[in-house]
Amino acid sequence: MSAWTRMAGWLGFGQQRAAQLDPLVAALTSRYANIGGTPVNPDSAARKVAVGSTIRLITNTGRTMPIHAFKGTGGETQELATPRILDDPDGTGRGIDDWVAQALWSLAARGNLMVHVLTMDGFGRPETIEVMHPDLIVPDPDPTTGELWWRPAGGPRIPGRRVIHVRLFPVPGQVLGLSPIEQHAAAIGAGIAAEKFGSDFFGSGGHPTALLKSPSPLTQPQADVVKSKFRIAAESREPVLLPDGITYEQIQVKPNESQFLDAQGYSSAECARIFGPGFAEALGYETGGTYTYANAVDSDVKLLKYSLDAYLTPIERVLSRCLPKPHYAKLSRDSLLRMNPLDRHRIYEIRSRIGMDTPNVQLALEDRPPVAWGDKPYVVQKPSTSTSTSGAESQTGAEK
Repeated sequence: MSAWTRMAGWLGFGQQRAAQLDPLVAALTSRYANIGGTPVNPDSAARKVAVGSTIRLITNTGRTMPIHAFKGTGGETQELATPRILDDPDGTGRGIDDWVAQALWSLAARGNLMVHVLTMDGFGRPETIEVMHPDLIVPDPDPTTGELWWRPAGGPRIPGRRVIHVRLFPVPGQVLGLSPIEQHAAAIGAGIAAEKFGSDFFGSGGHPTALLKSPSPLTQPQADVVKSKFRIAAESREPVLLPDGITYEQIQVKPNESQFLDAQGYSSAECARIFGPGFAEALGYETGGTYTYANAVDSDVKLLKYSLDAYLTPIERVLSRCLPKPHYAKLSRDSLLRMNPLDRHRIYEIRSRIGMDTPNVQLALEDRPPVAWGDKPYVVQKPSTSTSTSGAESQTGAEK
């Protein structure tokens, strides 16, 4: 009988097999929406490594992205000097990266972001904003007017216009959005239960470690003496002398069964997918494919397009509300899509051919000093087919 089957039996599900899940995973999911009587919530879910790792991936990726201020759209876009609020939004001196990390953590772990507008400028725009812990502030609509107010823990009510509320998963008719962790509590609970059972499998006596055999029956006192001497010798790592005829046999358990690696790997991948496609691959929970540089680039694009953008875009909109129109804030996604030097310079060449970049723009991206002639596009045209220019390339833009 395998450890999977024994554990399913321990959970009370016997040999029954679910249609789409392994019986162990099905049993865990059904039984462990609560762990030890405690509901799975964002705090208890942190015990699951995949959950904590995914939240850290979201926050660390976002906080390391440079943020810029722009004006205009399309071909009229102009980058501006970084305004003060994009340097230190809450005025604590911790900087924009700390603020962005707090905001992303709120969205990922709680599904809601509450930003308290502390001060406004003379034009009514937010001037200082802080991220409030979503657990410590609740909506408090006025029963008479229906106007939305917010009540922080241990503090006076805050008018709705002073709180910028962002919901990751909005639900019609509800003020607060859904938390991805609470929405998938059973799946996370199954993973926590598998890890707990695996760690307790030996330490709590789930499996005997050795077998002592006697050629003749022993009385209970004799058996107790033999086991006691063997246990003392094993704990002290001293040689053990067994009575005549008694032999020792170690009981072996397959590593994948003793630690339930299949169940843990399955649940870890599921937990990572709760936060969006691509996180399981980024954290190494997806196996079986060939991992190449091309795959890595494609994975980064997929992660950004289908998952991370859902967290980053609300942050940009909150910060853009603090800027005068038509100014807006933008996190630089290019920092995530890093390329090797050869591919990066090929992109530079293509952008130069169409006049998209100037040499000084590309030199700045490489942390190189500008050149005197590098503020105009340097367009390299294709060779002419005429006989007068055969085999030559004409250049426009900068002078040779």
